[in-house]
Amino acid sequence: MSSRIRHVLVVAALAAAPMIGLASPAQACACGGVVSPDASASVADETALVRWNGYEETIVLKLGLESDADNAALVVPTPTPARVAAGKTATFDELQRLTAPRVETKNEWWEAIGTSSPDSDGATAAAPLGSAPHVLAQVQLGPLEATTLAGGDLTGLQTWLSTNGYAMKPEVTQSLAPYVSEGWAFVAMRLTSTKPLNGDLDPVQLTFASDHFVYPMRMSAAATKPQSVRIYALADRRVERRDVDAQNQQVRTTFAGPIAHVEDPDLAALVGDGTYLTSFTTYIGEPSKITSDFLLGPAKNGDDYQQVTYVRHEVRILGIMAGPFLTGVALFVLVDLFVLSWVIRRGRSRRAERA
Repeated sequence: MSSRIRHVLVVAALAAAPMIGLASPAQACACGGVVSPDASASVADETALVRWNGYEETIVLKLGLESDADNAALVVPTPTPARVAAGKTATFDELQRLTAPRVETKNEWWEAIGTSSPDSDGATAAAPLGSAPHVLAQVQLGPLEATTLAGGDLTGLQTWLSTNGYAMKPEVTQSLAPYVSEGWAFVAMRLTSTKPLNGDLDPVQLTFASDHFVYPMRMSAAATKPQSVRIYALADRRVERRDVDAQNQQVRTTFAGPIAHVEDPDLAALVGDGTYLTSFTTYIGEPSKITSDFLLGPAKNGDDYQQVTYVRHEVRILGIMAGPFLTGVALFVLVDLFVLSWVIRRGRSRRAERA
C-alpha cells in the first residue's frame, strides 16, 4: 500500500509550545484530529476534490473550523512527497453548481400531507529509531506555512511535530504509524498569523504521484463522534468506494456524470476534456470500527445520476384544490344521475301499473 494515493488529513488547533504537554484531548474528525488548549476547536465540515489520472493525484481540500484559537495546524499524509499550492473557494462553488439537483415541477391536486424528501439513489526499509524526517520544501500560503516532510520513523516524526508546535493527542499521533511504516510523506501546515482561525479555511491543493486512487481514513478511528465527509472525484468514468469498510458505512452518491461548461479556471485545468465527476457523501456512525482507507475504483453501475428536487405546484379550480373540487363535481354528477335514473324507473313503473 506504499504507493496508495491520498491525503488523510489531521486538523489541529494547538496549544502554544510551553503548553504542549498540557493540551486538552483532541477531538477527531473525518480528516483526523483537532486539538486546542481548551478543547473548543472542531471541524464543522470537510469537503475534498480529488482527481486521479492513473499515475498522479491532486487533492483540493476545504475545511470549516470552529475555534477561537490563534494557532492551528494540519498534518496531511501523502504516499509520495506532495507539491503544495493554494486552492480557491470558487472551485467548490462551481462544483456545487455542477452537481446541484435538477429542479422539476410536480403538479399537486391535493393538499400536502407531511413532507417528502428528494430521491437518491510495499513498505520501505525502517529508519533508525528516533530518526527525524527530512524537510523537503516549505511554502507560505497566506496565513499558513506548509512544510513537506519525508523519511524518518514515528518517534522522529512525533518529535519534529512537538518541537515545531504541533500538538496531537497520543491516539491521533499513533494513527500516523501505518503511513510512516508504508513510507508515506507528510505535509505539515500551521497558522502563522495571530488572528484566531474560525470559519472556512482557504482550500489547499496537494499534487503527488500515485498508482492508486485512495482517500486515507484510518486515522479517523481515533474519533469519538460520528464523522461525515463529502468527496468530489474526477476520473474517466463513474467511481465508487471499493474498500472493505464501505459496506458498513452510509455512502450516498449525489451526482454522477460528465461535466462541461466549467467556468472556474482552476477546476477547468483539472477537468481537462471530457472528465467524469462523481460526488458522494459518507457518514460514519462508529469511527472506532474504521479499518481501511477509502479505495476508489470503477463503479459497477456506470449510469449517470442526478438528484431531483420537486417544486410543488398546486392545481386549483375557483380557488379550490383541483382534486377535491373535481371529486365533488363527480359525486354531484353521480348523485344527479342516480336520482334521474330513479325518477325514470319510477315513471315507467307507474305507467306499467296504469296499463
